[in-house]
Amino acid sequence: MNYTMVIADDEPLVLRSQELLIRKEFPEIELVGLAENGIELKQMLEQLKPDMAIVDVRMPGLTGIEVMELLQRRGCCTHFIINTAYSDFDYVKRALDIHADGYLLKPGKREESIETIRRLCRTVKEEKEQNLKQERMDTAMDLVGSVLGSEVLVSIFSEKCDEEGFAAFCDLYSIRFVRGCIVTYLPDKKMELQSKELNETLMAALHGLSNFLTTITSNGIVVLFFIPEELETERQENWCRELAALSAKCLKEKTGTDYCYGVGKVYSAFSDMKQSYQDSISDLRKFRNPDEDNQDKNFYISRTKQYVTSHFREDISLNGCAQTVGISPYYLSHIFKERTGQTFVEYLSMVRIEEAKLLSEKNEMTTKDIAEQCGYSNITYFCKVFKRLTGMTIGEYRSRCAARSQTSGAGDEHS
Repeated sequence: MNYTMVIADDEPLVLRSQELLIRKEFPEIELVGLAENGIELKQMLEQLKPDMAIVDVRMPGLTGIEVMELLQRRGCCTHFIINTAYSDFDYVKRALDIHADGYLLKPGKREESIETIRRLCRTVKEEKEQNLKQERMDTAMDLVGSVLGSEVLVSIFSEKCDEEGFAAFCDLYSIRFVRGCIVTYLPDKKMELQSKELNETLMAALHGLSNFLTTITSNGIVVLFFIPEELETERQENWCRELAALSAKCLKEKTGTDYCYGVGKVYSAFSDMKQSYQDSISDLRKFRNPDEDNQDKNFYISRTKQYVTSHFREDISLNGCAQTVGISPYYLSHIFKERTGQTFVEYLSMVRIEEAKLLSEKNEMTTKDIAEQCGYSNITYFCKVFKRLTGMTIGEYRSRCAARSQTSGAGDEHS
């Protein structure tokens, strides 16, 4: 077995001596770095991630002990042998306290140095073999779990859901199922995606967000999302839609194919996933039926505009509006831009500035009052938005309104 090593010492002769020792006695060890101070050592360990390092405890910049403590807190897996003089035994004790794998004394016997390094090689070898064994076990478990999960999910299409298989899957991965929902994805064209790729894509997309089961059907993809126990009931539907949208985006990036999807209702029993699947198919028809989909989108756009009209004087946001309307912020942002040609923020700014224009015609109102009446707490930002949307400052706009009023009044007198 081969190993990688870094040596650090601020004494060039010691550094060269240790280098020659390693090259002569340990052909299986590749020296990937020689450091003359603590800063260089830290950089080498972070970049090269060697299996082991021989480190001088006294070095300029950072001591060997300080580098070890710093990197071990960051999860560094390098094994350390410290190199120290007889007079620095306190450093030895401190190094052993932070789990150094051994120490060499300067000056020391060559045979003792060789034995210490050989002992560390055996330790690293055992660790690597154990890690390889664990990786193989994890791979096997993932394969078994993926097949089991797919078979369990397929059971929701049959007369009886495989609840025993589902319980076994949850036990295998120590997952507690509280509630879930089914999402069905249909690709725009023939899908070239295997089960292993599908699982890897969804695992990358949903890491830290949700556990899931998935299977590939003759038409598309079916996914069961496990809903977190702490998620409030009123947020569950939006959460599922956001997760579905995120997954569809990641699937497109992986395959180059657009996916439409339908989201089923949330249920607390695996046996109810059969119904959630039917719900997802019904939801999917909105994508397949343009007239129905258009009606829904128009409804959401109308409610959004009503919300802005009623609340533009307040500190409102896309998230707050989406929650009131009853869809996810991602979906609202998408359909609003699609149907109006404006973003939510652009539309909100337009409504606010239209009101500001009306208020500006009342000379008794200050700019500060107008800004606050239109939902702006920052006057400078308000003035900037006003200028951008009207092409004029408030003063210029008021002057133009006054001139227009005088012209209109003169016309009335003349007639």
